[in-house]
Amino acid sequence: MTCVKLALICFLFSLVGQAQDTLFLKDKQKLIVQVKEVSQTEIQFKKMDLLDGPMYITSKNDVEKIIYKNGYTEVIKSEVPPVNQQSFTVYNNVVDINTEKINYADTKKRYGSFVSLIDRHPDPSRRDQLMRSANEIRGLKRHQDGTRTGAIIFGGVAIGGALLYSAVSSLSYQSNVDPIFAGPPVIFGALGLALGAASIAINVNLRKKRHEFVNLYNQ
Repeated sequence: MTCVKLALICFLFSLVGQAQDTLFLKDKQKLIVQVKEVSQTEIQFKKMDLLDGPMYITSKNDVEKIIYKNGYTEVIKSEVPPVNQQSFTVYNNVVDINTEKINYADTKKRYGSFVSLIDRHPDPSRRDQLMRSANEIRGLKRHQDGTRTGAIIFGGVAIGGALLYSAVSSLSYQSNVDPIFAGPPVIFGALGLALGAASIAINVNLRKKRHEFVNLYNQ
């Protein structure tokens, strides 16, 4: 029984060791942690002996390297001007970590930027709703681009057809040009106007959805 207990204890310790990341600071400190996120300027982590406790954040300038639980070593390069002394920021609540606010201009970025914003949102319960809103904006933007392109194409064809019909009529002098040739420009012109009106309606709805996304994100 004693051997079984010892084997079990060793197994548990090996599991704990595998789940540990190690931060090597430039002041020669070594921290056993669980790395949560590495951004361009900082590293977020929790201490292994306090996984249910606060989230810690340190500047990448203060870290020399990270050895992850899988053995991979990441050498940290400073991304921001060095500071005079090392400092940790402690957040008692995960929601306090990201106080980023977005504006209407952010909603005009590419879809990947939407996903990045949503992934960084501190409230996991709101991310699904934000993703649905982002997908709605993406769909409306595609419809807007399609209808706008169609309006330009049909409008151009209608104008070209009208100019051609006018030129043929002027060259025919007293001969009558069959009115049927005026049909295509009229039809294409009507289609262009319809698609233009649809594009405007979609744009109004798109602006509304973008404002809703900003409000939901910043709540």
